[in-house]
Amino acid sequence: MLRWISLWMGCLSALCLAGHSMAAEQLVRYPAGALASDFRYAYPVRVLQLALDKTRKEYGPARAVQGVQTMNTARAIAELEQGAQLDIATFPAQRELESRLEPIPICIRKGILGIRLFLIDRRRQAEFSATKDLAGLKKMHPGQGQDWLDTQVLSENGFTVVTGASYEGLFGMLLAGRFDFFPRGLHEPFVELNQRQKQMPDLAIEETLALHYPYPDYFWVRKDNKRLAERVRKGLEAAIADGSFEKLFQSEYAEVIRLAHLDKRRIFAIPNPAYGDIPHPGDQRYWLMGWK
Repeated sequence: MLRWISLWMGCLSALCLAGHSMAAEQLVRYPAGALASDFRYAYPVRVLQLALDKTRKEYGPARAVQGVQTMNTARAIAELEQGAQLDIATFPAQRELESRLEPIPICIRKGILGIRLFLIDRRRQAEFSATKDLAGLKKMHPGQGQDWLDTQVLSENGFTVVTGASYEGLFGMLLAGRFDFFPRGLHEPFVELNQRQKQMPDLAIEETLALHYPYPDYFWVRKDNKRLAERVRKGLEAAIADGSFEKLFQSEYAEVIRLAHLDKRRIFAIPNPAYGDIPHPGDQRYWLMGWK
């Protein structure tokens, strides 16, 4: 009888411990994209989970979960400030945002968001091929979202930017001739083209040019969420140190980096007035293309 009581108590203790472990798992909430099908938000969730896993021993179990309600950038910033729906999000580094949110200053995509390839109308490729310098490119009009930091960066560098109210609408505006080219982060246009090529057969990736400016995308948290900021920073640093961050980055982006043929493009470097000092500027563990 005592043996059965002892066995029952042992099972009960194990169940209690398991229940406590499950209850103790922290859910770290990340936003959905501007569209339900927005592929750009899957990779940051994987990076976030990697950082959480690297710090499990110190901080306990945690799981990155992505929301289902779509929202634009302005809405995501507001929701993150309030903290009711979101705990963390990714936005490009910018001084202005630092007054509202706390950045974790490690670029999760090694700077490829600032390596800009162009979506264009394929029938206009010859015009771009004939463009030999930045002054020539500035004669053309780029298109961007109304609330995107890119709009400010390009405008302050002398481009006349045409803005659109929605991400999806920009593709139609491009082919309607409302603007001349749609600058995209290196990792973005290949998937965007593949998703729309049947409906938009004249959509193409420009073959000869690129822009490059400091445009790191950071994780951001609420100002008072210092513990999560510290945890994610430590986790990212650990993943960079042991090579697991690079492995994840390459598994996601090696193919698009190859397809971009950066060595065959004229790359025009421009400054980003909204961004301050570049951390680790020449360290290839942090950047695909460094700065001097």
